[in-house]
Amino acid sequence: MGVKKRRPLEGVRIADLTWLLAGAGGPRLLASLGAEVIRIEWRDRLDFLRYMPPFASRTKESTEKAGAMDLTGLDTGKIQSVNRGGYFNDINAGKYGISLNMKAPQGRELFKKLVAVSDVVVEAFTAETMQKWGLGYDTLKAIKPDIIYMQQPGWGYKGPYVKYASYGPIAQAVSGLTEQSGLPAPHPPAGWGFSYMDWSGAYYCAMTILMALYYKKRTGKGQYLDCSQVEPGIGMTGTAVLDHAVNGRHYQRTGNRSPYTPAAPHGAYPCAGDDRWIAIAVTSEEEWQALVRIMGNPDWAAQDRFASPAERLQHQDELDRLVSAWTQEQEPFGLQERLQAAGVPAGVCQTAQDRIERDPQLKHLNWLLPLEHSEIGTWPIKDIPFHFANGLVSQGGPTERAAPCYAEDNEYVYKELLGLSQAEIEGFQDEGII
Repeated sequence: MGVKKRRPLEGVRIADLTWLLAGAGGPRLLASLGAEVIRIEWRDRLDFLRYMPPFASRTKESTEKAGAMDLTGLDTGKIQSVNRGGYFNDINAGKYGISLNMKAPQGRELFKKLVAVSDVVVEAFTAETMQKWGLGYDTLKAIKPDIIYMQQPGWGYKGPYVKYASYGPIAQAVSGLTEQSGLPAPHPPAGWGFSYMDWSGAYYCAMTILMALYYKKRTGKGQYLDCSQVEPGIGMTGTAVLDHAVNGRHYQRTGNRSPYTPAAPHGAYPCAGDDRWIAIAVTSEEEWQALVRIMGNPDWAAQDRFASPAERLQHQDELDRLVSAWTQEQEPFGLQERLQAAGVPAGVCQTAQDRIERDPQLKHLNWLLPLEHSEIGTWPIKDIPFHFANGLVSQGGPTERAAPCYAEDNEYVYKELLGLSQAEIEGFQDEGII
């Protein structure tokens, strides 16, 4: 057995007061890079993700019989345990978990002890919550002068919206992303799904903490970080903002058609089967001729209205109807292979089942990583979407721990890290502090 390599963030400890995806996603990425992330929860206000289906309906014993990658045993119905939520376990993989009542003064004193042995504090409360608890940056810095403190309120820490509540779809709407998504008017905006902006906020959170850790390594100084969820969304609307600022043009939704690079056909086309689709993007004459050959050189493709890229762009509606009439008779995965072999950019619009059971590229990348969960046994989670070439991570993958059950790591944190005695721990438990 080879020597285990040291992971990039090994030795960094993060006190994690986040919840949902937008908050919890950043520390989850850092945990996969080796940081020791200690997730803090309290039973009276558990993370909503613990109650969101699907749930693992089987136990550790039944999972061992079924096999690590057997995904049967999921239940979208009634919750059986707050430790079995698939969404929660995926978003919080790699973390430790403790119970702590932050609303109690004694709980906040224990939190201060944790701050004293941590490098980073990250939270996703509304902007003024930590200040109300007497735990603002000045207080944390007095406890640990080089602490890095990351706040992730939806609207930032300053300004007229600081008291507004926010979730992913709200941040998407205010940033302008929602208006830019969907079919052209008069159709309404389509939006980007529940968690699109949540993951974007999580990536910015992780990146900003990494920069602060680098700054700390160079200077020895900590940092206060204000990372709202709305602002990353604004950054993703850059082309539309620039076009309006420079040219005075108002962005118009284009649906599946390419708004900038001339491309026709360009869109998602129906295939054989129940609600099966394939995306095709033709941007050159060579790709068009290859598509025509794969289609069997139909007579309509030789008509003057499709003779050049400009003509095809002018007659996109008719072109889409003719291409759709052909694709709807084709099996999507076989068509993808034939088009790609001919040099035509194409990809099946995959379902979750496709990604888990069928896609050979994702299987080759081992994007599902089996981890040992204390209650449900070995279960696969999505690993982080990047890999190291020089062995900086363990053999199984960057993420080494399954998500924690509620209060699973109390003994390690309170005894080993904070030095509490068993009697003290039991006393805090009796008082409703931990």
